[in-house]
Amino acid sequence: MARIRWFRLTGFALVVATVAVAQPSPEDRAAAESLFRAGRRLMDEGKIAEGCRKLEESQRLDPAPGTQLNLAVCHEREGKIATAWAEFQSALAQAKKDARADREELARDRIAAIEPNLPKLTLIVPPVSRQAGLVVTRNGSPLQSGAWGTALAVDPGEVVIEAEAKGFKKWRSVVRVEPKGAIEVAVPALEKLPDEPPKPALTAEPSAAPVAPPPPRKRDLGPRSTAGLALAGAGVVSLGVGAYFGARALSKRSDSDEQCPTVDGRERCSSRGVELNDSAARAARAADATIGLGLLAIGAGAYLFFTDPAREGRRTTPTLAIGADTRGARASLGGTF
Repeated sequence: MARIRWFRLTGFALVVATVAVAQPSPEDRAAAESLFRAGRRLMDEGKIAEGCRKLEESQRLDPAPGTQLNLAVCHEREGKIATAWAEFQSALAQAKKDARADREELARDRIAAIEPNLPKLTLIVPPVSRQAGLVVTRNGSPLQSGAWGTALAVDPGEVVIEAEAKGFKKWRSVVRVEPKGAIEVAVPALEKLPDEPPKPALTAEPSAAPVAPPPPRKRDLGPRSTAGLALAGAGVVSLGVGAYFGARALSKRSDSDEQCPTVDGRERCSSRGVELNDSAARAARAADATIGLGLLAIGAGAYLFFTDPAREGRRTTPTLAIGADTRGARASLGGTF
C-alpha cells in the first residue's frame, strides 16, 4: 500500500521566520516503509497490538497521512478508542486538504462510530487543593489548570491520577473507566509534610591534647670541638698558601734554567739566573713551611674535634702522628670512629 508524504507551512509568521521542518532522511523513510508494511501484515494476521507498535514507529520516523489513518484503525481495534478518535480527527482534517474523499469518508464513519462509546474523565481540583506549584498528571502526562473541570476522553482501562507540590505529600489514585462511562475524580487538599527538624548547630570538635614540642636538641659541639674546627680551617688555608708558594717556586726555577746554560759540562748562570734561582729557593722554603704548618693545624684540629667529650654518642679513639724531616713536615690521623 503506497504511503503519502506531505508537509505544509502554516501562517505568515512561519514564512517570515523561515522555520525549517526537519525532513526524515532517506534511511528513515525506507525504515518507515518497511515498518508500515509489517504493521499492516500483522493486523491482517490478527496480531493487533504488535501491528500497532510497528505503525507507531513508522509514523514517528516518517509522518504520513496514510500511516496515520491506518494507525487510527489499529488503535480502535486494540481498544484504545480515545486515541483512535483523536487520530481519526487529524486524518479527517488532512483528507479534506488533500481532497481525498475516500479517506475523508472512512474517518467520518469511524468518528461517528466511536464517539458514543468514548469514556469520559473529569478532574475536579477545588480551590482548597490548589497549592502553589501544584502538578496534576493523568497516566504520567501533566494536565494544566485549563483541563481541570472538563470531561476528557480517555482510553478504557485503568487511569492513574497523581498530584504533588513541594512541601506536601504526593497523592495518587487509580480509577477504572469503561466504554461509555463517565467518572469524576476530585483531587483533595494535599497533606503537608512535617517540618524538618532544625539541624543542630555545628560544634567545634574538641581539639586533641597539645603535643609537647620535642626537647631541644643538645648541642653536638663543645668548645673543644669548635676550636678543633677553627684550627683545621686555618690549616686548610695554610695548605692553600703553601700550594701558591710551591707553584711560584716551580715557575722561578723554570725561569732560572733559561738563564743558566750548561757550558763545557758546567752550569753557567748570569746574574739574572742567580737572582731567579734564589727566588725559587725562597719560595720553596715558604711552601714547605706553610704546607707543614697547614698539616699540623689540620691534624691538631681533628684531634681536638674527635676527642671532645661534649659530642654525645660519638666515641672516638683517634691517634695523631706528627713528624718532620728534610723534605718538610708531615702529620697523620688514625683511629676508630
